[in-house]
Amino acid sequence: MLTNQLALKYAQAIYEIATEKAMLDTVEQQLKLVETTIAGHEDLATLMYHPLVPAPAKKETVKQIFAEDLDEFVLNFLQLLIDKRREPALPAIIREYIHLANEARNIAEAEVFTAKELSAAQLESLAAKLSQVTGKNIVLKTTIDQELLGGVVVKIGDKLIDGSVSRQLKALKTALLTNQATAV
Repeated sequence: MLTNQLALKYAQAIYEIATEKAMLDTVEQQLKLVETTIAGHEDLATLMYHPLVPAPAKKETVKQIFAEDLDEFVLNFLQLLIDKRREPALPAIIREYIHLANEARNIAEAEVFTAKELSAAQLESLAAKLSQVTGKNIVLKTTIDQELLGGVVVKIGDKLIDGSVSRQLKALKTALLTNQATAV
């Protein structure tokens, strides 16, 4: 819980600066670049997130790797995180920033779980229906989950729409067991 509050606090700070500078998309791309670069290099991730590595070494590494790719205030933001020993919260901060930026752009992310891959037309239709229901532009993130057997499960924020065959079968089983128990 504390990490989420901390991440939100830092995300709001960089979000406000990005908004003032009209750079929401640019900052999002730069933060994603930082995250994927760190995640893609195990040695870099160890250096960045290890508590015993001194802050000056981390700051110099960040400066050498990202100086040409990041705006100055984004680089300064990363160095501030290092000074405050908050760099382990960076992935959570980036997630919160993306959430704030999407809210400002009236975009909602929908996690879609299906038993098999959906066609482009099916994805487009699903996004259109979800957009109609939510009043937001929908960005779909799809995941294949063969345990669903069929149908679709959609998660938007804290809302869950479960139209999976496996849920329907469980509901049918419960109904049959309930009817069998009451019939006896």
